[in-house]
Amino acid sequence: MALIEEFDKSGNWLFRWRSFLPLALYAMAVAVILLTETTDVPHDSFSWSMICLGISLFGQLIRAITVGFTPKSTSGRNTKAGQVAEVLNTKGIYSTVRHPLYVGNFFMWIGIVIY
Repeated sequence: MALIEEFDKSGNWLFRWRSFLPLALYAMAVAVILLTETTDVPHDSFSWSMICLGISLFGQLIRAITVGFTPKSTSGRNTKAGQVAEVLNTKGIYSTVRHPLYVGNFFMWIGIVIY
């Protein structure tokens, strides 16, 4: 039983601080960029930069569409008091992807990583 409680405790901690994890990863990425030699990078061109930017902007577009077209009472911040959403969202982008905000985040980060 102690293992289940430990998983629950660590899961709640990760869920609470999940929005700050990308900031820590960003700080590490900046350190790697500043401390490594970039003379051997084969994609050091304007066109490659624009492709990477386009991929990241595509991710941002997915997030904007998701937030902009989500019906009322289908999403929200869940608290310890319980579920905020009154009905399950199955329309729009949610009819295709279960977690479209995560898909948007994925494309945003892939654009940064491949740059």
